[in-house]
Amino acid sequence: MNLLIVIDVMKSDNTKDPSFTSDNSKENRTTPSTPINIDVTDNTAENMNQVISPILDKFKTINGRDFFDIEDLNYILPSDKLEAERANLSHILRKHLWRGNFRAPIAEMLEKGGAKILDIGCGQGRWIIDMAIEYPSSTFIGIDVDSSFFPPIDKCPPNVCFLTYIVRVLKFDGWIESSEPTFRFQNMGKTTKWIHDTAVKASMKERGVNVHISTMMPKFFESNDELTNIQCVKIEYPIGDWYGYFGKYSVNNVRRVFHSMVFVPQYMGITYDEYTELLKDFVKESNENKTYTHLQRCFAKKTLFTSF
Repeated sequence: MNLLIVIDVMKSDNTKDPSFTSDNSKENRTTPSTPINIDVTDNTAENMNQVISPILDKFKTINGRDFFDIEDLNYILPSDKLEAERANLSHILRKHLWRGNFRAPIAEMLEKGGAKILDIGCGQGRWIIDMAIEYPSSTFIGIDVDSSFFPPIDKCPPNVCFLTYIVRVLKFDGWIESSEPTFRFQNMGKTTKWIHDTAVKASMKERGVNVHISTMMPKFFESNDELTNIQCVKIEYPIGDWYGYFGKYSVNNVRRVFHSMVFVPQYMGITYDEYTELLKDFVKESNENKTYTHLQRCFAKKTLFTSF
């Protein structure tokens, strides 16, 4: 029986939206005409919100947002209904961009059944539920430090379970895959660069979080002698109305990420209300400058290491 460890990932074939050229010049960027069906107000977040977390006393409220108040937990985003809704939107956007839910060559294994998939840092479990419905013969296990928004048992497919602790297990011939945003914006305006650069520094100083972790993943995979068939792939993530329906939703998603980083304004020397107003300029500049960033996915196969 194979065990795939999946770290918050999406699927893709090798295709890419032809309307988004690989030429990075603004002039050569075109607007796709196909709309995206996105419902971020469905019952998922509401149903998830019915679950009572056993660690509610571990939270603190800052500017109306709930954050973990755990000393050794390095996490920069809130844990509340607004974040659950944003994460839902983010999942839909990434799935649309990658044309599916994962990249590693495991489709046949999943369809055959009997595979076990572990999603570390599963959040609200949207990816887990999506995959479990598509592959009913395989088992999906979601793990996250926050169980507040795990879906109720009666809302989960029978081949799904959620846990609040971490385990370390990947069988030989299993696959591991990671998916991270690069958080390196291209074609930034002046205000966008100010917000972006401050957010990067503040995240490290305030929460000890390196938002550029994606740059470390290839070396992490390569440093493990048991991992083979290592591949890392990047795809462009357009931000702004200039990229049609997708860009409209993606700029809203990124704005909400910045807005939830309530500790950033103090490093900019402004109030939270002033910061909120600045985010309007971020949206405007993204539309004007055709801003974009990248998503990166790395995956590898675990094989028995033999020395000669």
